[in-house]
Amino acid sequence: MSKQLKFNFNPFKEGINQVLGTLEKEIMEALWNREEGSVKDVLDALPPGKEASYSTVITVTNRMATKGLLTKRKVGKAYLYKPAYTKEQFLELVSKKIVEGVSGISFDSALVHFVDYMAKVEPEKMDYFSQLIESRRKQQSSGAKPTGKARKI
Repeated sequence: MSKQLKFNFNPFKEGINQVLGTLEKEIMEALWNREEGSVKDVLDALPPGKEASYSTVITVTNRMATKGLLTKRKVGKAYLYKPAYTKEQFLELVSKKIVEGVSGISFDSALVHFVDYMAKVEPEKMDYFSQLIESRRKQQSSGAKPTGKARKI
């Protein structure tokens, strides 16, 4: 994980496609499932009906390595690609960067919209967020450093 992860955020797309292109997402899913694989392994793992040429997958996997999404190592004449982050690490890092980016635009607006969205989509989690805020307040007043890790809800 020596390279800095690079991605662009598109709020008009859905799910993980907000930060990965369709083929990038499929490559990541294939490699998260395999842990490591060649371009041929990736091609074999693509969803049925997905048409991608060998050269396209080579190009995209090399770009993903440059972006810090994948690592690669040479084995014989081929390269094996491996995700630089587990899926959970990737989602946590992306979430953190997105929150930081949106907060930089308008912190108050971002926070209000987040709370409104959570209240609408998963109102039962409002108590969890209240407890989380209270826990962070106690940590601040005691001088303890927050872990920074999001706990699964």
